[in-house]
Amino acid sequence: MTATSDGIDIKCPVSKCDGSGFISKIDIKGVERMSFCECRKLLVMKNKLKFAEIPEEFSELRISDFDISMYSGGGRKTAEIAKKVAIGYINHFDKMKEMGKGLYFYGETKGSGKTRLAVSIGNALIRQHNQSVRFVTTVNLIDEIKGTFDNKANRGGEDTYSKLLKAAKEVDVFILDDFGTEKPTSWVNEIFYSILNDRMTAKKITIFTSNCRVEDLQHDLRLINRIERMATPIKFPEESVRSILAGRENDEVIKILLGG
Repeated sequence: MTATSDGIDIKCPVSKCDGSGFISKIDIKGVERMSFCECRKLLVMKNKLKFAEIPEEFSELRISDFDISMYSGGGRKTAEIAKKVAIGYINHFDKMKEMGKGLYFYGETKGSGKTRLAVSIGNALIRQHNQSVRFVTTVNLIDEIKGTFDNKANRGGEDTYSKLLKAAKEVDVFILDDFGTEKPTSWVNEIFYSILNDRMTAKKITIFTSNCRVEDLQHDLRLINRIERMATPIKFPEESVRSILAGRENDEVIKILLGG
């Protein structure tokens, strides 16, 4: 908050209103006119970022932060293509939205940067295209849905289940992380089919990360066909940048501890 000359705290982050999000002005006829303050946009943005449930370590990631120099050999070229695709996706998002086309980042190596780039796209879509975004790992999503069944004996369990599915189906952009790591039981297939079929029909954007190609997923063929129609596959390098980043962080810790 910012303190004014008369000691009153202003909650408006741009110091233009009283924190209500509205600016009051008296026109030449003495009539009060209300207009939106800039802080309303900031509040909406903040709420959208909170709603996205993006992990704290990724919350400020930008596509520009995706460092292709961490990859070596042919992997660097693959990473460069993935980054260019991400930039192009943001620049041409209106067309992608019209087509209902998302992205499917895949690569067998864990920690290759798939999640980091997917989340960076999500952050950009919130900030630049005012989209509502939700991030979740598929295992956590299944656990959340199962949890509503465990609470069926409790009042509101079925209502929670309906709201959870509704949110997954209707959010503007759904980032499904680690798709394919969940056990592909018939029940899991039906849950994902229900979500993805509705999203495909409504041309809602879904961004996937996975350790395998779409055609290698151990899921029902109907589900695989939906994913093929909903998202363009983008290969990632078979290198773990997670290990490189961890090494850099550990080196920095050693420097700090040694007084360097």
